Amino acid sequence: MKLSTIIFTTWIFLTLASCTDSRFSDQQIEIKALDIVEDLDSIKIKTFYEWGFGHRGKADIFTKHSANADSGFYSYSCFYLKDSGRIKLSVGRFENFKKDFPCDLFIDTSKYYKVDFIKINDTTVHISAINNQGHNEIISEKIILNKLFITNDPFKKFKSLHDFKDSLGILGNFYRPDIGNFIQFYLSSQHILTYLPDNLNLNPKYSNVWLEEFRTGKAIRKNWNLRKHENILDNG
Repeated sequence: MKLSTIIFTTWIFLTLASCTDSRFSDQQIEIKALDIVEDLDSIKIKTFYEWGFGHRGKADIFTKHSANADSGFYSYSCFYLKDSGRIKLSVGRFENFKKDFPCDLFIDTSKYYKVDFIKINDTTVHISAINNQGHNEIISEKIILNKLFITNDPFKKFKSLHDFKDSLGILGNFYRPDIGNFIQFYLSSQHILTYLPDNLNLNPKYSNVWLEEFRTGKAIRKNWNLRKHENILDNG
């Protein structure tokens, strides 16, 4: 299997890879990478084992990594978009989302594949759902936020993830436990910063390919590899 095929098996990074960014020199990217390394301690790095980050247009995309290999490598996804004073969350795999953010809301997931929550002010949420024919149907036009999500507010959670991503200045990250326990951070459309833990564990099926890929870069700190693809990362 080609390395590019392995990397871009997830839809998040197909989108990410289409971005181009020629604003930064290699030296500037290395300075940026070192800043990220200094900021990501052992506690913060755990966030990226739990969450995938990316973007599409003006929206951030967050995927919750799955602890159950049988359900695939992600549990659910959420688009986070702040626009004109409103915040919109578009959620896929709603039943898994509800496990993290319990709410008294029934959605027939055999009929609807995505649920949209729009926070129209500090207290009120509009809810709609996209059915299998692609039509948006209103579920509730006005519902009180803290009565909908009593124990865990997803708007606060995804704002926190959004702010964390922006503070690092990354485009997105990549983690696939079925491939290995390393984490990749996309700093531009060509530059990749990789965290290689002390207990690095690679799937033997792909280990030679990945080890060769890492050798094309350089160690900038213990456990950290920075490399540049000569060509713009494409869709594989």
